Amino acid sequence: MWKRIAAYGTAAVLGIVCAVGFFSVFTIIRVTGTGMEPAYEAGSHVLVHKLAYHKKMPQIGDVVAIRHQVYSEDGEDSILIRRVAGHPGDRIEIRNNVFYRNGKPCPSSAKTMPEDVVMEDFSPRTLGKGEVFLLCDDRRSFMDSRNEAIGILTVEDCIGKVCMP
Repeated sequence: MWKRIAAYGTAAVLGIVCAVGFFSVFTIIRVTGTGMEPAYEAGSHVLVHKLAYHKKMPQIGDVVAIRHQVYSEDGEDSILIRRVAGHPGDRIEIRNNVFYRNGKPCPSSAKTMPEDVVMEDFSPRTLGKGEVFLLCDDRRSFMDSRNEAIGILTVEDCIGKVCMP
């Protein structure tokens, strides 16, 4: 009987250690709002790797989780997920409804952007060290780097990389 209790105790301790280890590296968040539809639907859950950008920069196309302090449809102090559209050294511009990175139209914007979207022009800006420019997949949502309240962010502002929808 004591061997059985010891085995269950060992399994419980091992389970707790694994859970603590898992949640120190990953977090699960619920997607709110429609800014990343159709790839990430409101109400779904995603796994975020909190250490993904500990020693490296996000890549173009990565989806990152960020915390923001502005009031939106998601409330204040919400966690948003957005796609990286520019990183350090990139020259970013939005002109005539087209997103440009380094003087070239970004092909991904045409695939994910609904036809009825009107984007305000964004004056050319070169991103500095550690800066990232984030966009919603659904460009009708304005809660991304185009919005002054969120703006251009740094890697430190990123909670982590969305690694599993």
